[in-house]
Amino acid sequence: MKRSLLDYATLGLKGMAIGAVEFLPGISGGTIAFVVGIYYELLNTIKGAIPAFKQLFGKKTFKQRITDFWTAFNGNFVVVLILGMIISIAATVGIVRYMLTNYPIPFHAFVFGLIVASVVLVYKKVSKWTPICYALGVLGIALAVLLFPISPVEHNVIVPIWFFFLCSIVASCAFILPGTSGTFVMLLFGAYYTFIRAIADLNFAYIGAFVLGCLTGLILFSNFLSWLLRRWHDWTVALLTGVIIGSLRVIWPWKETVREETGMFVFDASGVPWAEVVTRTVGNARPDTMVVESAIACAIGIGLVLGIEFIAKMVSKKKS
Repeated sequence: MKRSLLDYATLGLKGMAIGAVEFLPGISGGTIAFVVGIYYELLNTIKGAIPAFKQLFGKKTFKQRITDFWTAFNGNFVVVLILGMIISIAATVGIVRYMLTNYPIPFHAFVFGLIVASVVLVYKKVSKWTPICYALGVLGIALAVLLFPISPVEHNVIVPIWFFFLCSIVASCAFILPGTSGTFVMLLFGAYYTFIRAIADLNFAYIGAFVLGCLTGLILFSNFLSWLLRRWHDWTVALLTGVIIGSLRVIWPWKETVREETGMFVFDASGVPWAEVVTRTVGNARPDTMVVESAIACAIGIGLVLGIEFIAKMVSKKKS
């Protein structure tokens, strides 16, 4: 596809829009890509990566092989889009890190709202909820409970780089699945805070592991996931819905014990029921629960996801 300089500038802005939400678990970068009109080009570029690399081999001259590869891989599109995302990520990572450090409970409430709204949207993507779909949904909940047990959330803990690499592979697959985000997967595996710190501190070892993991996941699994969604769409999405519902307990903003270490809150493992949070707050025994602020943050999270989905539907109707 031939693009003018203005087209590339617009593409860079679209990349910035995608990058701006990549730090927010629950908002799909794929949804933003659809809203700005580049989702299908991006998906086809990812699926065509392996055939494009084949252009590097053959009897042609080195220059011709590079040219054929760049054209087949849609290289200009990829580079400009990634540059836009990098600029946006660099501008927003500080805000996310500040919220995690200074206001962790409202921030997790905001993320909780994002995920709740995502559950609604993913649920609606099943064309017809059959008994099999409901069974798969229950199975998804059970899998989430088994795979993602509640664990202490330490803001100053960095996961090993090999584990971070594996998380990046799985996170990249979430981009293709409807209604999910890569950072949501990172959060469930306990690698979200490592991701934020790596970007904020310019830890190139972890950034490199993340990029390599995403490329590996997209190249290896994009075609398989696309085939899975084409053949068993409703079953796949029903299972995914259950997994997201089951994972909500991991994101629950309030934990049993809250203590402060070097300016950062640390939450112990067991969750506090909503009624108990309200009771403690009303009794002024736990002012750090921040119920009002968290309720507002949760509502904002829900409104943000539903608003983006509404815009996506409006864009889809205009195109059709």
